[in-house]
Amino acid sequence: MDLERAALRNFRNFGQLDVEFGRRFTILHGHNGAGKTNLLEALYLVSTLRSFRSSELGPLVRHGESLASVELHGRDRELDLPSELTVRLERGAASTRRTAYADGKAVRSGPAFYGRIRAVLFTPEDLAVLRGGPAARRQFLDRVLFARDRAHIADIQTYEKLLRSRNHVLKREEGGRSRTDLLDTYEVGLADCGARIWNRREGLLETIAGSFEDAFARIHGHLGPSPRNDAASPTQVGLRYQAKLEGTHAPHDRVAALRTALLARRPEDLRRKTTTVGPHRDDMSVVFDGNNAGQFASQGQSRALVLAFKVAELKLAASESPRPPLLLLDDVSSELDPRRSAMLFEVLCTDVGQCVLTTTDARYVTLPSTADACWWRVAEGRLDAAASPHSGAS
Repeated sequence: MDLERAALRNFRNFGQLDVEFGRRFTILHGHNGAGKTNLLEALYLVSTLRSFRSSELGPLVRHGESLASVELHGRDRELDLPSELTVRLERGAASTRRTAYADGKAVRSGPAFYGRIRAVLFTPEDLAVLRGGPAARRQFLDRVLFARDRAHIADIQTYEKLLRSRNHVLKREEGGRSRTDLLDTYEVGLADCGARIWNRREGLLETIAGSFEDAFARIHGHLGPSPRNDAASPTQVGLRYQAKLEGTHAPHDRVAALRTALLARRPEDLRRKTTTVGPHRDDMSVVFDGNNAGQFASQGQSRALVLAFKVAELKLAASESPRPPLLLLDDVSSELDPRRSAMLFEVLCTDVGQCVLTTTDARYVTLPSTADACWWRVAEGRLDAAASPHSGAS
């Protein structure tokens, strides 16, 4: 769906907000705390039926209110028809109820609603993917796969349930045949489901590796000579999936490999009372000039690496659909110098469809004068139309 306008009611700090979107770019600028990210969160909510800032939906409803809604209007390019998507939130004493509507009709199933407007998200917190622990990188990969393959959501949920069950049995004191039988059962399921998760994660990285390297080169540019490079050598980057299972295993052998590993690790797992092998222990490695990027890349380089990943994700999504997904960029330029910021926006103009981005200073956003863009100043829960800071208007 091509996004045209949105109406928010009692969402976060917005009592009532109506906004129109540019055909390519919509720029929201204002001080921290003004509400810029809240609008991105509203768009992401309609795309995924969840928030990227809170595991609970209650905080999305404005303080003192019980009902909130986000209503998106656009055009279905494939059908060439207007389309309307709405998510309503009703906060009760114990929980918050969420209801989704497509063209005025309630959609009871989440999977039936997903994909009507697809969104790819970048937030400053994504920088922790490189410098944080493996769990953050696994979640980063899975979030990409959730948008591409609904089966991945089901496999992750099933795997986590089986993992909790196996760990519960490992913690039990009693032994005997019943515990062995339970572990056998759970390990069969973990191996089967875990192999699919492993294959999808690794396949994703292999698929986008070339686009990732190209996007990073265009966003970041040449860093200059270093002890490892001569003056003509570009910075080398790469993506690798790191399975903790020892040895090399082809995709079709991974069910058996995981089953064997779980059985072999059972004595140690019983001692430690937790499952020590499987995709819940795997990692993603981002390589920067032969080193771990989390340890060697600067803040600006880290941001360029994550943005390059997002551009590669967008290119992959565009190749699988007639319409690229909506790109949501939160505080995109604060860690990039002017030259690399200009490179980023050159890439966005070339490779991206519709994009909504936030920044604390509109001067950070260096779009070409020919770019189709809407500019909005955000202050105290309201939006005011603004001119491009590069147009010469005050």
